[in-house]
Amino acid sequence: MKKTDLKYFLPLLLLCSCQFRPLEVMQFQTDIQVDLDINAVLNVTCDIYNEHIPQPSIESEVFRVLFFDTKKDKLVGDSFIYDDYIDPETGRKVVRGNVSIMPGDYRIMIYTFGTESTLIENYDSWEKSEAYTSALSESDIKSLSLKSAGDETIHYQPDHLLVASNEIETIPYHSGVYTISATAKSVVESYYLQVKVKGLQYVSSARAVLSSMAPSVKMSSRTPIYESPVSLYIDLLKSQDGEDDVVCNVFNTFGRIPGSENELKVTFDIKTVDGRTLTKEYEISDLFESDLCKKHHWLLIDDVIEVPEPPDTPGGGGGFDPSVGDWEHEDHEIEI
Repeated sequence: MKKTDLKYFLPLLLLCSCQFRPLEVMQFQTDIQVDLDINAVLNVTCDIYNEHIPQPSIESEVFRVLFFDTKKDKLVGDSFIYDDYIDPETGRKVVRGNVSIMPGDYRIMIYTFGTESTLIENYDSWEKSEAYTSALSESDIKSLSLKSAGDETIHYQPDHLLVASNEIETIPYHSGVYTISATAKSVVESYYLQVKVKGLQYVSSARAVLSSMAPSVKMSSRTPIYESPVSLYIDLLKSQDGEDDVVCNVFNTFGRIPGSENELKVTFDIKTVDGRTLTKEYEISDLFESDLCKKHHWLLIDDVIEVPEPPDTPGGGGGFDPSVGDWEHEDHEIEI
């Protein structure tokens, strides 16, 4: 059999070959735009009872963006966005950024990343992810005259945490950039707490412990979790309400335990300049149902805590002037 020389067929093969062209790659970039909604704290920040008290801060420099499978509780995408600007039409702050994610149906959750006191648990689970705060450090527990709050542990109060979520987010096949818009709301409520004090010049520091607070919040639904209530630790400032001296502050909480079966108690723990300790407890369930609390989140206790003059301080010297900012700076350790 005669062998065929391939060199004679090579030009024909080249003429019949496919034409080469650039490979088109779809990048499927997705623009995430988060509109910040702080209406949950407007009652404190814009309608505050005591203008001398620092307003709660809401940090929103970086947001974490999580994509979950819609059929099973599995994290399939994790990214961050951090470009922020003020919307010229609404005047509200907006954070946005680009992520790469394949087209499809997702459950999406976006939240403030890097808060100091508010901690995140099970972030990789849509169903189980929670925001919570840790219990008091040993040093802060030792500084309190109130060693416990009944059967409840005492926790630090949370920072404001902004969360946006969507049960179903469909990203279609597209070229260029596809935009998703979401509104992030705080899962934390702010309240203003105040009680009058006679003899405030003899007070060196004051704290409060508030019972029957929600220990955590479910991230995906932004709903408080009421099992195993905790007490909340609140540092107090000294100020004035008209002609009355007061100790007061704005505090944050995931929410209070609903229903009349849970008594709400606040205990004031006061240290004097001569080393004495005074504690005063109030049952404030009715106060939470008042119009001032429902409309403004103001908890104004109608009573006066009397601080006796130190026996070794004739003339009443040695105290502080009742103004915000004169407390000694305190650093608290947060156990993570």
